[in-house]
Amino acid sequence: APLLPGLITSLSFPKTMRWGTGKLRFGRPIRWLLALVDDEVLEFELAGIRSDRLTRGHPVLADEMFPIAAASDYENALEDHRVLVSPARRRQMIQGQLDAIAAAEHARVVDDGLLDETTSLLEFPTAACGHFDPEYLRLPRPVLIEEMQHVQSYFPLENEDGELLPKFIAVRDGGAEHLDTIRTGWENVLRAKLIDADFFYREDLKRPLADRVEDLHGVVFQEKLGTMHDKVARIRAVAAAAADQAALAPDEKTALDRAALLCKADLTTAMVTEIAQLQGQMGREYALASGEPEAVADAVGEHYRPRFAGDDIPSTKLGRLLAIADKVDTLTSLFAIGVKPSGSTDPFGLRREAYGIVNILSAAGQAPQREHTFEVHISDLVTCSIGELRSQIDLERAEAQTLSELLEFLRERLAVYLREQDIRYDLVDAALAVGIDNISRAERRAQALSSLLSLPDFLPTVIAATRPINIAKDFEGGDVDPGLFQEDAERVLWAEDPKLRRNRLAMCWQLAQLFRRIADFSLIVQQ
Repeated sequence: APLLPGLITSLSFPKTMRWGTGKLRFGRPIRWLLALVDDEVLEFELAGIRSDRLTRGHPVLADEMFPIAAASDYENALEDHRVLVSPARRRQMIQGQLDAIAAAEHARVVDDGLLDETTSLLEFPTAACGHFDPEYLRLPRPVLIEEMQHVQSYFPLENEDGELLPKFIAVRDGGAEHLDTIRTGWENVLRAKLIDADFFYREDLKRPLADRVEDLHGVVFQEKLGTMHDKVARIRAVAAAAADQAALAPDEKTALDRAALLCKADLTTAMVTEIAQLQGQMGREYALASGEPEAVADAVGEHYRPRFAGDDIPSTKLGRLLAIADKVDTLTSLFAIGVKPSGSTDPFGLRREAYGIVNILSAAGQAPQREHTFEVHISDLVTCSIGELRSQIDLERAEAQTLSELLEFLRERLAVYLREQDIRYDLVDAALAVGIDNISRAERRAQALSSLLSLPDFLPTVIAATRPINIAKDFEGGDVDPGLFQEDAERVLWAEDPKLRRNRLAMCWQLAQLFRRIADFSLIVQQ
């Protein structure tokens, strides 16, 4: 019992509140405390409230206090009062209702994580199907999905061909009472949203996407880094450097540059101003409507990806290169003015941007479409971005410092990524110690070490590699002079000639450098 008040107050929330005259800050007002072990009440007090065996059910359907006889009765007692305690039970109930309604409508549910969110929002879920005017199907699919799924928390429905239907499923917190009235409310709210979206879309189409590039002069990227127009100039430069490294054909380079020019233009549209989550996606729609080539439009649409953990990477080569150019510039420009993540503070999502680069360049990320694989050297792209940035603003920080900090930041993200692939931590450290400028190769080195781990010759090789590394660890490096070799082993061993000693160190150093093309074997745990 003495531990429980501290356990409750140790819970953290992004935002907290005080209520009444109390001083306790918590995510929500605490109205009652239920604390049982078997059938015994654990007695304690918090914010003037004493623990008891009383609790409440659903706030609308069963809002009265009732006792819990024993802890083992808790879940069943709450269900009797219209609260499903188990998230798994709630999820199963929602999924079952979604499947049944979709089958009755000869449709399938479009779900982009909404089921998990809905499970956490409702205590006693009941689903029903709603409709909207088919004329709004003329809106781009991303708009309809965003309005239904992410704005209103409705599940869109599509047919077997993947075409959206003028129907949706919504889930209420409660039973089937007055469901027709509630359904009408859902439909009215969505209708108002679609009327606005339709207006924004028709207004945006009055101007070609390319005409909006100049409008980016009025969109600030960051107060010290200028506007989105300035950022687009840097993205184009970095994308051109990446295109050279990836050995793109001339027509591909032209398409990539065009996509880089247009990639932020949709930020000035009414639709994206209203719904920021549609940036990139609407850029693709407006590019196609403006007559841009499909390859250009696809790259514009994909260049923000991956947006979050688990999100897909761009599916096209141009989309991947543009995404890398954008993310490299975001990281470089902010690091160049000293803006870096600190603890849990990361307002520009730089960890997410770095992890996105790692995902795009990883072997796993490129495996599904081998024809889209390529390798780039991050330091060259960072240097390019800094060069373009220097032409725009005065930079106080040295380029070498920015590059060093950024590579270390990427190394940390890559290390996390590789450990998530179940590669042993010391093998990851050994592989990345020799450089991460080429992320694809760094990952393959780690994968290779992991695959060799079970071979009987691996540990002896590690030991053999470690010896010259340790011997030459303080040696500054140099070339071996074969003319100084001696055949008499004893005389070679006891010779005190500095030239011979340096020559032997040079030979060990050269051997160490040969091993370091693969990994720093001295970091591998010899077990």
